[in-house]
Amino acid sequence: MAYDPIPLLENAGYTGQEAAFLYLVAVHSGYFLRRQYCRFVQRDRGKLADKFIQKALRLNHLQIIECGQLRHVYHLTSRPVYAAVLQHDSQHRRFKSYSYVQSRLFILDFVLDNLNATILESEAAKVEFFALQSGVFSEFLPRSWAGRPIHFPDGFPVFISQDGIPRFTFFEDGSVTLTRFERYLDQYRPLFSALRTFELAYISDIDKSFSFARAAFAAHFSETQVIGASEQTPLGVEHFLDYLRARERYEGNRVAVSARDLEVLREAATIYTSLEHQALYAAWKMQSTSAEKIRRRFTQPGPQAKFTTVVLPYNYPVFTLKRERVSNREHGSRLRSTQWSLLKEE
Repeated sequence: MAYDPIPLLENAGYTGQEAAFLYLVAVHSGYFLRRQYCRFVQRDRGKLADKFIQKALRLNHLQIIECGQLRHVYHLTSRPVYAAVLQHDSQHRRFKSYSYVQSRLFILDFVLDNLNATILESEAAKVEFFALQSGVFSEFLPRSWAGRPIHFPDGFPVFISQDGIPRFTFFEDGSVTLTRFERYLDQYRPLFSALRTFELAYISDIDKSFSFARAAFAAHFSETQVIGASEQTPLGVEHFLDYLRARERYEGNRVAVSARDLEVLREAATIYTSLEHQALYAAWKMQSTSAEKIRRRFTQPGPQAKFTTVVLPYNYPVFTLKRERVSNREHGSRLRSTQWSLLKEE
């Protein structure tokens, strides 16, 4: 993007690596683990993570979620930080359920695994890619309403291959049922139907739900296949075949014409009038074509969909959801450098 938030975060006192990591957290998750920062800076152990976390706590940018067993989740809550990365209305600032927090940690790990990929991070980037670059009608984009239409409300990242093929993502949140995934499929069905090729990755830390998710995808995706509707067959290829049969019976006078035949002929009177339609009817009467050949002629292949599953090979804390806001007295007074005042919470 043209706007670069990293220098502003650096002006708050963060190093370049710290600022880049905060950007990823603010855009994709709102939550992070110490090990995720260590992996980002490619350090297994050391004081870099402690130094970064203590700095963010002194600036009052983080809150700690105690998980027991000396494990913590860090929640980025600073409104100015989100504003700096153009996420003014981000829901990540608000503490939600354990399942939500878990799914956000999954997202951050998956993004860290794919940092070299092209990622559509924001709502605006996704709308631009699909509505402007791919030519999909905006009405087909998934959306919800919260005072304004919000497109792609799940906030899951979309990855774009070098060939321009989108890879959508769905992150499990520990739900017992697949209702949430089925709602996701319902919401995305119009967009999936409008695309020629796409991939959907179902991501979790265990493979317990994978077989059910695959079955749910197959059930939903079968409905997105094109059924032979085209400029020449606007009511579908089966209606055109009904027309050929009805016309042959009507003109042959060898068998009784049914009420359904008459209805189809009335519907077809203003539809099947081109030279191509007449040629196909002549070939039909001469038996030089068949229903299967006509189906192949007008039924274009549906979207080429690929469904994949990903098991994240990382450990996640078991939440007790005891949330603790760390005080300035406990972690030192807030740093007072004027260059940091841009991002301090009031």
